[in-house]
Amino acid sequence: MSRLTELLTPRLPEGFTVPEPLDRAWSWMEQQGWVVDGPNGYFVTPYPGSRQLGAVFSAQESLDGWFEPGDPGFDQLVPIAQISGDGGTGAVWIDGDQVRFVALGSDGDTYLLADSPVDFLRLIAVGYHELGSWDLGEEPEDEDAVEAHTAFRAWVEAELDTDVPSLWPAADPDPFEAWVGRMQAER
Repeated sequence: MSRLTELLTPRLPEGFTVPEPLDRAWSWMEQQGWVVDGPNGYFVTPYPGSRQLGAVFSAQESLDGWFEPGDPGFDQLVPIAQISGDGGTGAVWIDGDQVRFVALGSDGDTYLLADSPVDFLRLIAVGYHELGSWDLGEEPEDEDAVEAHTAFRAWVEAELDTDVPSLWPAADPDPFEAWVGRMQAER
């Protein structure tokens, strides 16, 4: 079990566990030494170095500003990553029996990132600098970010027996955006 999974586990909704492919990926990142462990928390990245070139995983992310404890839908979201420099959060969405991955943007935008743990890791491996809604459906523009994800991309393809595309499509229509609207209307 990865250290990140250990840190995240006490915050998980009852009966939910970190999906195995995600834990395996975090363990691999930790083995590479792509970790920052300091006074601000424990962070894991799918790329080397100290410059932010993509998602940054941590157990300290929150749903503040989106959902509060007791709100409808709060127990269906587990924030796991910083996905943009402006404060966007990546989260696991427990959608019935399906585990999906979603974004809660700093500008109030919500969108589906991936329908499964493996697809989420494939998306991360594409090498986007940020996972903004404007990035999906386009090839990554930051060549440094794409290059930084080379080893992780190879790991995803080999370990998960899948391919990593050169770009990731946006969901249309977006089921997460509709779900958030319904949850906010129930408050």
